[in-house]
Amino acid sequence: MVLIKEKHESAKRQLLSDSTTYDLLRCVDGLLAMFVFTPLIVFFWRGAWHLCNLYIYPDNLELTCWVSVMIGYTGALTLNLTQFLLTKYIRSHNAIAFSILSRIYTILFAFTSVNHWRGVWLTLDYYTGFSFFSAGMSVLLCMLLLWFLRSSSSVLASPFLIAMDRTEGYFLAPTFFKSQPSNAGKFLLDITFSVLVISTLAFSVWRGIWELEDLAIFPEDSFSSALVSCIIGIALATAMTLLQFKVATVSAKLDSHPYAKLLLEQTWLFAQIVGAVSLWRGYWMLCNRYFMPEDHRYELGQWVSYAIGTGGCMILFIGNTNVMRGVGRDGFQSDGEGIALSNHYTSILYQFLQNIHYQPAISDPESTTKNGKATFCDENEASISGSYTVINQSEDGAVAT
Repeated sequence: MVLIKEKHESAKRQLLSDSTTYDLLRCVDGLLAMFVFTPLIVFFWRGAWHLCNLYIYPDNLELTCWVSVMIGYTGALTLNLTQFLLTKYIRSHNAIAFSILSRIYTILFAFTSVNHWRGVWLTLDYYTGFSFFSAGMSVLLCMLLLWFLRSSSSVLASPFLIAMDRTEGYFLAPTFFKSQPSNAGKFLLDITFSVLVISTLAFSVWRGIWELEDLAIFPEDSFSSALVSCIIGIALATAMTLLQFKVATVSAKLDSHPYAKLLLEQTWLFAQIVGAVSLWRGYWMLCNRYFMPEDHRYELGQWVSYAIGTGGCMILFIGNTNVMRGVGRDGFQSDGEGIALSNHYTSILYQFLQNIHYQPAISDPESTTKNGKATFCDENEASISGSYTVINQSEDGAVAT
């Protein structure tokens, strides 16, 4: 999912406004993200993950780990390195061709993302074990590194980051150093660092929080454990949806105090990360328990789960949210934009209906990497979820993760 930041002064004012209509639409965005979009995304990820369990050397745990690692890193590096070529040659002038090719790209990259994530996760399980110590160190060390690198927003995913499928910047993913392909060596190193380091740290944080909840929340009762995770996720998502404008106002006042603003933003982001992992885990476990759980229908159930997730997200134009790509940066936005949740949907549709036009920050591939925080829209989906200046909060190119 890449997030493309679009800067409009009027949008900045709207971000911090208390307009009743806008507040209502943002609440609707939050409800859709929690109860429609995230379940569909979990359906996709759960189905794809379990299909990998079934088809990629199911009887050899070490080998299946490393095959997913190879698929994930190779695919992510290749698709990130070719993002500007894809943008150049797959154009929107032919709507039908673009729709077909872009959706094939999304399906391919989403498969890569699942293997990337699965490979990192299972490899850590295989070599470090399933324990409080392993999971706790996975969270602690990786979050410390991400905070130091100011990239904790790279860990975000639904319901806090939703990437809408838009033609502008569809294939673009923000990188850590925001380098351009005109400098081939630097661009290659930037992509390599973004994929091998930042993405790996992000996936490791998810693994650690998820497994801490596995171990701490009713480990012998899957239903109660799933229910508590759902409650945690929904409570955090609801609270942050309602509080984002007040916290954004505080953040805006801290623009002249960058370290205080960074501390506020990273604390806010960590709460989003915990909420996203908890909600995903809760939905995932409920699916395992109630969605075609019978052994004789297990394989069919995973294919149905995959199809519902993929089809549902594409029908709703949020397919890019299934992709985990790109790098987010913390503390580089102003006027409270780093606080706004990147899950705009009805608020954007409403603006289109009101003839409020969006001007993409990237009219050509060369201008994609400017300013602040790239988002993680699923690889950072380069789509639309971002910083809400009139459209996104994520900047150059999730959500997001």
